[in-house]
Amino acid sequence: MEKGPGPQQTISVTDAIALIVGVVIGIGIFKTPSMIAANTGRNDVFLLAWLAGGVISVIGALCYAELAAAYPHTGGDYHYLTRAFGRKVGFLFVWSRMTVIQPGSIAMLAFVFGDYLSTILPLGPSFLYAALSVV
Repeated sequence: MEKGPGPQQTISVTDAIALIVGVVIGIGIFKTPSMIAANTGRNDVFLLAWLAGGVISVIGALCYAELAAAYPHTGGDYHYLTRAFGRKVGFLFVWSRMTVIQPGSIAMLAFVFGDYLSTILPLGPSFLYAALSVV
């Protein structure tokens, strides 16, 4: 059987794993530890906070794994919310994700990048690097 003109696999397993790890870990791992360490003041409290965050993250991941096993459809959060609460809630989630959550995430990434780059190359303020990285 010959493949017709359709989507072709252009990503390897290694690339897919790297993308998923990047999505799960995100940019917060580069900024959050120093903020938590500064606010806790003690190493044992710092480690306990990270352990609690890890447990909460695993619980959330297991909830998503159960949803994905129960409803194996594309769409992720949109599909689950639409199935549970209707199309309006699903639409509002997608709309807010595309207009608020994703741009906010990109802005945070830009500011973290700007903070680090301004430390390495102190040619200007960090917000300048953040603005340039978004463009």
